[in-house]
Amino acid sequence: MMSHLLQDLRYAMRQLRRAPGFTLAAVLTLALGIAALTTVFTWIKAVLYDPWPHVRDPRSLRFIDATVRGSEGYSVHFDQVEYLRERNKSLDDLTAFMVNSVDFASQGAAPEAISSGLVSSNYFRLLGVAPQLGRFFDPNANDRAYGSHDEVVLSDREWRVRFGADPQVIGRAVWINRHQFTVVGVAPRDFLGIFGGMAEDMWLPLSAARSLQADPGADPLKTMGLMAGGRLRPGVSAAQAAAELHTLARQYMHEKNFTGWDLNLRDSAHFERGLFGILGEQMPILLGASVLLLLLVCVNTASLMGQRAVRRSREIAIRTSLGATSRRIARQLLVEALLLAMGGGLIGWAASLLLSHSLYVLLPTFGMPISFNLSTDWRVLGVVAGLVMIVALLCGMMPIRQALRGSQKDALREGGQSIVGAARGRWAKTAGLGLQLGLCFVVLASCALLTRTMLKIVERARGFEREGCLTASLSLSRSGYTAAKGLAFQQSLLDNLRAAPGVLDATMTTHLPMGDDGSGNTWGFDVPGYKFGPDESKVVVTDLEGPGFFHAMRIAMEQGREFTDQDRDGAPAVAVINEDMAHRYWPKGNALGSTVMVEKKPVQIVGIVKNYAYYSPADTDPLPVLYIPLLQHYQGHVFIAVRSRSTEGAALPALTNTVAKLDSALPLENVQSLKTVTETRYQIASIPAELLGVYALASLLVASLGLYAVMAYAVTERSREFALRMAVGATRGQVVSLVMRGGLETVLAGLLIGGIGSFFAVRLLRSALFGVGLFDPVSFAGAAAVLVVTVLAAGIVPARRAATIQPMQVLKTE
Repeated sequence: MMSHLLQDLRYAMRQLRRAPGFTLAAVLTLALGIAALTTVFTWIKAVLYDPWPHVRDPRSLRFIDATVRGSEGYSVHFDQVEYLRERNKSLDDLTAFMVNSVDFASQGAAPEAISSGLVSSNYFRLLGVAPQLGRFFDPNANDRAYGSHDEVVLSDREWRVRFGADPQVIGRAVWINRHQFTVVGVAPRDFLGIFGGMAEDMWLPLSAARSLQADPGADPLKTMGLMAGGRLRPGVSAAQAAAELHTLARQYMHEKNFTGWDLNLRDSAHFERGLFGILGEQMPILLGASVLLLLLVCVNTASLMGQRAVRRSREIAIRTSLGATSRRIARQLLVEALLLAMGGGLIGWAASLLLSHSLYVLLPTFGMPISFNLSTDWRVLGVVAGLVMIVALLCGMMPIRQALRGSQKDALREGGQSIVGAARGRWAKTAGLGLQLGLCFVVLASCALLTRTMLKIVERARGFEREGCLTASLSLSRSGYTAAKGLAFQQSLLDNLRAAPGVLDATMTTHLPMGDDGSGNTWGFDVPGYKFGPDESKVVVTDLEGPGFFHAMRIAMEQGREFTDQDRDGAPAVAVINEDMAHRYWPKGNALGSTVMVEKKPVQIVGIVKNYAYYSPADTDPLPVLYIPLLQHYQGHVFIAVRSRSTEGAALPALTNTVAKLDSALPLENVQSLKTVTETRYQIASIPAELLGVYALASLLVASLGLYAVMAYAVTERSREFALRMAVGATRGQVVSLVMRGGLETVLAGLLIGGIGSFFAVRLLRSALFGVGLFDPVSFAGAAAVLVVTVLAAGIVPARRAATIQPMQVLKTE
């Protein structure tokens, strides 16, 4: 048995070497399909199955956030975490953490803003992570012992990029927010932190929080918003732990004498949402497109192998007459298919390594390094091996059927092909090509729907003007500014910018329109005279805005006025609301001049602003937003927006020179145009369309090459028929029409198959569409038009070759 397999293997390799063109085309086509599906699976593994490399048993981790006045997702304070540590019996190693941005500088280097995790001392013990160099924080250290453990753990990426992977980095001094810290360890490679896809550059203990702030006398853990997490104890279910949390929350409220607060227990998927969530929503679409592409290349390759089997029918008939069994012939052809699939699998796997990392360019940036565990492991290799076997079986079935269904007598007869024989199986070929074009149509229609969605989003009114506006972020709190000093700096900065040549407007905000900083704040509020429902939240999205913000952004006022320089600390408390908030809480239209309670303090509404694209232009749900004067509520981290009389770049000298004049050591961060800021949201919307566009192009390429090969072979196979037709009077134009008619029959079969497939496939896109119906006629008509043009382009060369046949020469050779 083994000797027969070796013979089959050697014979198959000789056969494939004798047909290098066919072998190369088949291997590369299969590699395309395998590479696409392997790439998608690599991302699925990273996003859904292995988001936290090096973390021990992530599925037993549980995280805690708070519900405040009916609104979920609030952070907790450190004293609440300590309360739970002392009393809970469900979670081990309860830890607190947050992510923020710090100014980091090493010896001889300028400060740079990087992402940092601020974590409890037992953070790494909870995750079960071991350092690759040095040590982590002492898990038993007191998180309130400020200044006693000013230590830093570097990420692998930061260690390699900034310190050149120097093993002597342990013990080295670095400066964070102008305060000296000591490097004590390096995290393992691929460890990203706790937030899905958003890699942290370093980790600091909570005890270092005071060293990072401007006011050394304040207690940072008293007001700092944190997330909390722990690991379920053996034998404790998630339901039991959640019930205990609710009980402890009620006890805490009773002891502290307040209401409207609760604790929620989240599983590990809660922190896989972030960028993982954005990509996770795209995975079913990409997986479906990859499967369709793989089916397409399999049908294409099987079709080519089937044609080759027909051409080898004489050879196979001779082998059969000499005693080869049908089983042996089938095994021989299957070995050839397996060799092609193995070649395609090897090249496809190598290509997937490059493709997996190249997809980073399509991802939006969120102000933090983006990183995923895209390494190859046994699961990826297993998928590749499985795909090779599936591809071999799919590609081997058609040639086996073609080779074994004919009679030896017909195959051995010289010139055995007749007009009837040439026509035999023509409908089968049409069906095979129709299946290829049908699969291609499904991908094209899906791509057209997503492209139309992207265009609808881009065309939708934003409600603000993004051209001509330069933005930057400024962190005064990290640079040692107290509230009083920082407020004076901000006012002076605005005054100087407005007086600078070429500047039209200058303002500040805590949230740029469509910015990637998430959102503004969410503050508690109440509306006198409005009856809240039992489940209606009493928190509202709240932004803090500088004087003239709405005018600078070109956001129209509906009623009243916006904030001015007089709306500062000590002046009457005022607010502006958007149309959505006015319509919801003052349906009679009497919002202007009314009083709203914000964090239990009365605030007068002085203006109503028109709605604009707050998060994304695709948002359709009403979003009430409350705006508070920034000069009445100091914020140490703000965005500066400067609108120039010409282009965004014209405002850059004014901004940099003004900041340098006021404080030469203060770094400006994230300097970019408002148009660039908003592109992140458009980029998110364009991810599925761009990726499916690549799949559509690949599908068109494969389908057109397959169509060309089959039509070219059909012309050769029917050359005697065409010669006879021309001999009895058919014109060259009629021969061209005859060949092209076969192509159009194939298109009709493809549209029928593709239409049926699209009816089911496009339902996967329902959540990704905006402003476009599932069966948008423009999208489907466009896909059909592209398919028809492709078929005509692929068929024109074989048709012209059929028209140039010399009848007498062909009939003489026959």
